Amino acid sequence: MSPENGRPPRLSLQDLTDEEAIFQAVRNQCIQSPFTILPLALAAGMLLLTGAFSWGFFGVFAAVVLGVVGVAAFVFNLWIRGETLARRHVKGLMERMKNERQAALSDVENMCASIGLGEAAKEARELGEAIALYTGFLETRAGATLGDAVGQRLELVESARAAGVAHLRRAAEIHMALRGIDMAQLRAEVTEWEAALHSPSAHRSVLESKLFAHAQQIERYGKLSGVRDELIARSNELEAAIKNAYLSDAGRSDLTRDGEIDNPAHRLSRVISAAEVAEAELREFLHETSSLSHEST
Repeated sequence: MSPENGRPPRLSLQDLTDEEAIFQAVRNQCIQSPFTILPLALAAGMLLLTGAFSWGFFGVFAAVVLGVVGVAAFVFNLWIRGETLARRHVKGLMERMKNERQAALSDVENMCASIGLGEAAKEARELGEAIALYTGFLETRAGATLGDAVGQRLELVESARAAGVAHLRRAAEIHMALRGIDMAQLRAEVTEWEAALHSPSAHRSVLESKLFAHAQQIERYGKLSGVRDELIARSNELEAAIKNAYLSDAGRSDLTRDGEIDNPAHRLSRVISAAEVAEAELREFLHETSSLSHEST
C-alpha cells in the first residue's frame, strides 16, 4: 500500500506478527547502521585512492580491513543483536498503531463534543482509556513477536475499538440529524390541526394527511433517539468488557490457558459479536430513515 498524502499506511495487527516483514526491517536497519555504512564507504574510497595514487599493497590491505569491519558489523547486528532489534521494531510499531487508534477515538470525542453530545464524548474518552490500559498490560507480555494469547487479545481489543468508534460516529450522525428537527413546532402544529378538525369548514382530508405525516416524523424522531442512546450504551458495554478482561487477565500468570469456556477472551469476543450484529441491524434501520432530515424541511 502506498502512502497517502505523504503519510505512511495505517498499521494492522498483521504488521506486528509478520515475521518476514520484521526480518526485512531489521536487516535494513543493520545495513543502514553507521557501523556498517562508514567502514564500507571508507573501503570503497580507499580503493579509489589506491588506484589514483598507486598506493599498492597498503591501500588494498586497508580497504579489505575496512570492508571486513563493515561486514562484521552487519553480521553482528543481524545475528547477535537481531532479537533485540526485532523487539524494538515491534515495540515501535505497537506505539505507532496505538497512536493511530487513539487519534481515531480523539476525533470521535471531539466531534461528539462539538455537537453537544456530551455523553458520547465522555464514552469515547473512557473507551480510549480502557483500551490504553489493557493494551499497555498486554504489551508487557509481548516478546520480539507476539504470542498467540497476546495476539488474540490485541485483535479483540482492536475489534472492540473499531466497533465502539463506529457506534459513536453513528450516534453523532443521528444526533446531528435530530438537531435539525423542531419537535416543539411539530407538536404545536399537531395540536393546532387536531383542534381545527372540529371546525365545520375544515378540510379534513388535508388536515388528516398533515397529521399523519407529522405523526410519522415524531415516531421516527423517537426511534432515532432510541437508536442513538442504544449506540452509546453498546459502546459502554464494549468499554466495560475491555475493563473486565483487563482485571481478569491482570490476575493471571499465564494467558495461554484459555481452555475454559468463560475466560476473558471469550467474554470479550461475545460482546464484540453482539455489537457487530447490532451494528448490521442498525445500519439497515438507519438506511430506511436516512431521509428523515430532508423530510422535516
